Amino acid sequence: MGEKALATYSYKEYLVLEASSEQKYEYHGGLIAAMAGGTLAHGQLATNFGKLVGNEIDKVDISCNTYSSDVKVRIESADRTFYPDFSVVCGEPQTSEKDPNALINPLLIVEVLSESTVAFDRGAKFSHYRQIQTLKEYVLISQSEPLVDVYYRTENGTWDINTYMELSESIHLKSLECAIQMEGVYRRVPGIGD
Repeated sequence: MGEKALATYSYKEYLVLEASSEQKYEYHGGLIAAMAGGTLAHGQLATNFGKLVGNEIDKVDISCNTYSSDVKVRIESADRTFYPDFSVVCGEPQTSEKDPNALINPLLIVEVLSESTVAFDRGAKFSHYRQIQTLKEYVLISQSEPLVDVYYRTENGTWDINTYMELSESIHLKSLECAIQMEGVYRRVPGIGD
């Protein structure tokens, strides 16, 4: 027998669902996906990274805002809306015409990887994020081992990658012209930085 077709939703229907629920949902071109809860390690890594980057931004007093996983990023050209674990906007935050709570101009996006999301975060999600013209850096953080991949958009539009695997290393964020310590990112993460 044939498979049952999945229902598709307009973006307006998605926004109504979000407004009436305590659950967060991502929008995938008509499909809606509920966000799963994270682990203690996941939350600690996102918090640590955000705090370290926020401190660096404050040191140099640049006009950038940091956002937690409560703030959506909308990719209009891909008709996708995601909740990254952390993002940074420099200059005036801009939002979607369809969704005043969804950023469209992040400079840097961070995702903490889990077994269930690693392939999507490295593949299709990154492909969608690359369509954001303002995006200069995409950071992927492993929660199972000290491993951070930093993808950076070069001047010719290609993406380079730097991989950090030692707690003694400094992670260089070219988009913000700063460095943060791997040890600080993994601080108090069970089994790694405890």
